[in-house]
Amino acid sequence: MALAHYQVDPITGFVPPDPIPDRLPAAYRAWDALVPNLSALIRARRLRAALRALPVVDIGEIQTEGDSERALLLLTHFANAHVWSGDTPELSIPRAVAVPLCALAERMGRQPIAHYATTTLTNWRLVNTSEPVSVDNARTQIQFLGGVDEDWFFVASMGVELAGAPLLPVVAHLVSHSREGSDAELTVLLEQFAQGMDAVHAALENVRTWCDPATYYLRVRPFVTGWPQPGVIYEGVSNEPRRYIGGSAGQSALLQLFDAALRVRHDDDPAGSYLRAVREYMPPRHRAFVEDAERDTQVRERAQRGTAALQATYNAALQKIADFRDAHMRLAHDYIVSPSGSTRDMKGTGGTALDSFLGGARRSTTDARV
Repeated sequence: MALAHYQVDPITGFVPPDPIPDRLPAAYRAWDALVPNLSALIRARRLRAALRALPVVDIGEIQTEGDSERALLLLTHFANAHVWSGDTPELSIPRAVAVPLCALAERMGRQPIAHYATTTLTNWRLVNTSEPVSVDNARTQIQFLGGVDEDWFFVASMGVELAGAPLLPVVAHLVSHSREGSDAELTVLLEQFAQGMDAVHAALENVRTWCDPATYYLRVRPFVTGWPQPGVIYEGVSNEPRRYIGGSAGQSALLQLFDAALRVRHDDDPAGSYLRAVREYMPPRHRAFVEDAERDTQVRERAQRGTAALQATYNAALQKIADFRDAHMRLAHDYIVSPSGSTRDMKGTGGTALDSFLGGARRSTTDARV
């Protein structure tokens, strides 16, 4: 499994090794001009009018991968801001945003709504261009309402990806060695995986450093929520309302890849059905990495019939994933359930019932032990 085939960098993993451009070709100057004033326009309740005043432009001059990612970043944020920036949702996205957004999303194999790849994987720029990307050397390119809490939430989420990057070649080797390697080789790789999960867990906890739960719940979360019933009309594209899932960490290929390689099966509802559905929100090459690993792995089967040492290390690796999911459940409680003041099974930005989804995903992880 060659990492480059899946657009995976050996250092930054699913995060691009270099920031995407911070401006587009001249034909799209009006889009770039909105970015620094987006939060002010939302606050003044003038964003919807500003988006409706945009000229309709063709995406033909968007040719490079970097420009494509920049354009998708802006247009998906414009779409979400348009829908969610008023007292009630606006269920029709103006033609000047909807037409290029849908055309670009189709060309890139992505979805025309703010999703994890646009809020987290590509939404960053370097603070010091002479240093590599890290959570301490990055800030977002575009924000909704702005502020340190919003900036840090998405930068810290990117930090989870960066912490998991060293595990991607380990996972690739695990899958290939599960078919042709020895028990001893698989044991060493699983030990490396388990050790590396500590950094991924720590990066998740780092979200708390500069993001206040109440601020996230009230000022960040609403803008990355999926479309409400009956859906949203993309003017100039279709008169039929469309529904899309909101951006969430479930759309990250990282944990889904770990599950796939270790043969963790999420057959329960809603965890399994949701995790399969959100693969359509991943960049196509990242999705292919997950699906190829899922198809080719024999790690669990090898552990079932392998040495005691292999079984123990396999179970230890699963426990590290379960520990991560425990931390994610605590984070969801502190950032969504607690600020809401509700004791119900709250829904996340992806539309799933949090306790049912996260609890189900954890149970599937521990159920895979041999």
